[in-house]
Amino acid sequence: MMVVRKISSLLFLALACFLTTPETKVIVHVVPHTHDDVGWLKTVDEYYTGQNNSIQHAYVKMILDTVIESLQHNSERTFTYVEQAFFQRWWRQQSPALQRVTKRLVESGQLSFTNGGWCMHDEAAPFYLDMIDQTTLGHRFLMNEFGVAPSTGWQLDPFGHSATQAALLSAEVGFAGLFFGRIDYQDLDERVKNSAAEFVWRASPSLGPDAQVFAGLTGSYGGNYGPPTGFNWDAVDGNDEPVQDDRNLKDYNVKSRVDDFVNAAMWQANHTRGDHIMFTMGSDFQYENAREWYENLDRIIRYVNEDGRVEAMYSTPEKYLHAKANEKSITWPLKTDDFFPYADGAHQFWTGYFTSRPALKRYVRDSSAFLQIMKHIRVVGGAVLPAMDDAGLEKLAEAMGVAQHHDAVAGTAKQHVTFDYAARIAAGRSSALPGAADALAKLSGVEASKLPAFSYCVLRNVSVCGQTQRVADLGSDAKELDFLLWNGLAQARTEVVELPTGAGSVRVLTADGQEIPSQIVPTLPSVTNYGQDAGGSHQAVVFSADVPAFGFRAFRLVGAGLSSPQPAAKHSQLGIDTLENEFIALKFCNGSLCRMTDKTSGISIRAEQSWLWYQGSTGGEGSSQQSGAYIFRPNHTKASPVFVGRPSLRFVLGDIANEVHQTFGPWVSQRIRLRKGAKHAEVTYTVGPIPVGDGFGKEVVSRITTDIQNHGECLTDSNGREMIVRKRDFRQTWKLNQTEPVAGNYYPVTSALAIRDAHAQLTVLTDATQGGTGCVRDGELELMVHRALLKDDGRGVGEPLNETEFVTPYVTSSSPGGQHFGPGLVVRGQHLLTLSLPANAAEVWRPAADRLYMPLAPFFSETGAKIMRSSFSAVQPLPANVQIISLEQWDADKVLLRLAHQFGLGEDATLSKPAAVDLGSLFLGSRVVEVDERGLAATISRAEVTNRRIAWHVDGESAKPSSHALHAGDKNLTITLGPLQIRTFLLKLSRVSDSDSAMFV
Repeated sequence: MMVVRKISSLLFLALACFLTTPETKVIVHVVPHTHDDVGWLKTVDEYYTGQNNSIQHAYVKMILDTVIESLQHNSERTFTYVEQAFFQRWWRQQSPALQRVTKRLVESGQLSFTNGGWCMHDEAAPFYLDMIDQTTLGHRFLMNEFGVAPSTGWQLDPFGHSATQAALLSAEVGFAGLFFGRIDYQDLDERVKNSAAEFVWRASPSLGPDAQVFAGLTGSYGGNYGPPTGFNWDAVDGNDEPVQDDRNLKDYNVKSRVDDFVNAAMWQANHTRGDHIMFTMGSDFQYENAREWYENLDRIIRYVNEDGRVEAMYSTPEKYLHAKANEKSITWPLKTDDFFPYADGAHQFWTGYFTSRPALKRYVRDSSAFLQIMKHIRVVGGAVLPAMDDAGLEKLAEAMGVAQHHDAVAGTAKQHVTFDYAARIAAGRSSALPGAADALAKLSGVEASKLPAFSYCVLRNVSVCGQTQRVADLGSDAKELDFLLWNGLAQARTEVVELPTGAGSVRVLTADGQEIPSQIVPTLPSVTNYGQDAGGSHQAVVFSADVPAFGFRAFRLVGAGLSSPQPAAKHSQLGIDTLENEFIALKFCNGSLCRMTDKTSGISIRAEQSWLWYQGSTGGEGSSQQSGAYIFRPNHTKASPVFVGRPSLRFVLGDIANEVHQTFGPWVSQRIRLRKGAKHAEVTYTVGPIPVGDGFGKEVVSRITTDIQNHGECLTDSNGREMIVRKRDFRQTWKLNQTEPVAGNYYPVTSALAIRDAHAQLTVLTDATQGGTGCVRDGELELMVHRALLKDDGRGVGEPLNETEFVTPYVTSSSPGGQHFGPGLVVRGQHLLTLSLPANAAEVWRPAADRLYMPLAPFFSETGAKIMRSSFSAVQPLPANVQIISLEQWDADKVLLRLAHQFGLGEDATLSKPAAVDLGSLFLGSRVVEVDERGLAATISRAEVTNRRIAWHVDGESAKPSSHALHAGDKNLTITLGPLQIRTFLLKLSRVSDSDSAMFV
């Protein structure tokens, strides 16, 4: 998606050739490319096949058809392609002969793949592991089919750029360079003025100089990724003057076209360090008629070179990067922060999409953990599964790859496209489950005749689970149910689990029949995404489960008739104003949370929670900019309460958990639960449908007002990894002219938001990405959980962000298409609150974030099958600061393992230290036969990743990156991980005995 912004620098274009005459000739790298959104205004299928062109003319198959044809006509021509979700589809449809031609084009360097992921992922909303997975998916295809691994990043269109993208998804993948189009308009102007549009980006203090990357802006520094003004020769949406070189015709224009090209090149060269510059020749869905593009490019390159003032050549991002690297005398500016938030003009901060389409965001995050569990079980089950089961897992992986696109999880696609993203994930989950269920049957000892052995309840968050509801249903014959809880973390854990039940009483037993203490609690409202009754239970059973590392423990749910009725938890509100467990105390005043105490340290802070809404601007106050899917622009810095009066309050006390249920008017409610033994408070909110009948768009926030003296500073995470310090109205690389005091201080919160002073740190964890801030006012921390707006913000999606159950067809002859109607969206999500001494905060919130991402997953036995094995663990428990973030089958002989250090540099006196893991003893019942350390995307070796790195010279310093790689041939299988380091291995393992372990047979 591209919206072009006019830049003031165009004023100088015609005079640029007179400003500076370089000592050596300027060399223009002409890079033909297309940017193909994997869904935006149309679905991914519609884009590929060219359907629904009344919305947007785009036909990806035709782009690839005509590009491949055109490349064959001139061996100098090049083309750069990114999105493997499209390319792999096209590839599999081609004849063997055309596949051979395409391979020759790749081998010759004419067809180049940059970035190479399944999509061009967003950088604000995705969880880091999803970014890694979708990149790996695309790179694996490219390596399998072409034997290539991209060496440059090409993040042209995302609306801001993250530290994780620079450090992990560039340097650690093996990208020596990273190019993108969008940065803040003020930052852009400063960089152009100071010849700093290309720079070294060292984004991770934890990973240090090893993870730096050379970065540069595209689109001739126009804030986009298209060609220079006047050189768009696309047949569909380009209307620029072609190069006409027939002197017999009146419109012969070679000289004027060459002059235009030289002027554009000289202007860009005057704002670039070195002699080499890049023209990105293409944009959204361009090259559908590649012949028209290439005929003009052939001519302009020929005649520019004949003119001799500058040199022009077909090129690729990789060739351009290496040309820059060969300019040894140049030093480059250094950047150490990120590029959030992004604004393309005054009052135009793209901070609304951090929250847009919150239900999709949460579904993507939940499905991320589900995908990892499916992969884990596939490996540790030890069975060679049928091809159809592998295909089912692949279907989910591909759906999740598409969902990371910068208009998908970002929440900036049209409504029918959003529905399509969700439907793809749902189909993928259904396809992946049978293979995992079969592997679980082997692990748990369920008889093969009972297959399919296990099911999974996808609607437990709205108290719908037929398997558990039938057990305690007084009218059901189902009186007991075996189930297991899968732990996807590398440490044993004790956690409270909630399962919806019927109206009768239940008991929870271990596999050997020992009863576990449990408690009956009221459920949250059982509603669909659009507020209808979902048919769920009114009560649930909660119990505390001990589950071993990276494995399962089996349990049994036993219904009424097998025991005396079980008393429910006590419901009370009179005389109670405090909710507490062993570690935390929460005080309530006038129906709302007002104080929080950490019993371990004795810290007690004011913590007044309120539910509020900002009115979305419809223009005014110095700008016509409206709030919409991309842009957050409140009409006032003050937010209004969602409800005037005292919230209703009901305490529920018991042996397993204490909780309070609150209602803030007709469309906001929440439950705050303190589980026994937990060091965090769990807030589960239900918000919506947001009422917009008054004509006001609303942006809903949960705010906590404290007495923490944070002096305008807060911390937010980068895609779940590095924590970044933010400061009110401040940008590290330029002096900010702040035009939006609220929206301009909003940041993406993928996992964590915190404020602190010398005495206390309050951290809030999220279960999906949201916009948030702790910088607007001292002591206040807020997260935006939902948005419903009535105006489009003019950034291309062409419809208001008002999610409803129904949308009329976009193609219609009788009325305007794409009209939203029906009930509005209801969302449910979680915030975890932790309070600690600043020095101890990470020790609490980092492990809690791991558990929030990867909750215990219940699998329920089917057809009366009994689970014969009571527990299973695949690994030796890892150190508290290390996780297995990836374990999946790579090929018939090897598994892919990623180990991650989960603490940042200096976050904790002990847990931030390097951690050692013995790969040789990691897997129970199996031994490591072969170890091959790989780059982050696994398709190239770690040695190649480090060999690709370029020692760029940075302004004012002479430091050189150092390598942490495990040297090839090392016999010591004990590896070390530094703070936030991720290491990737391909392992060949062998079973050492026929003991209880079922792995790797």
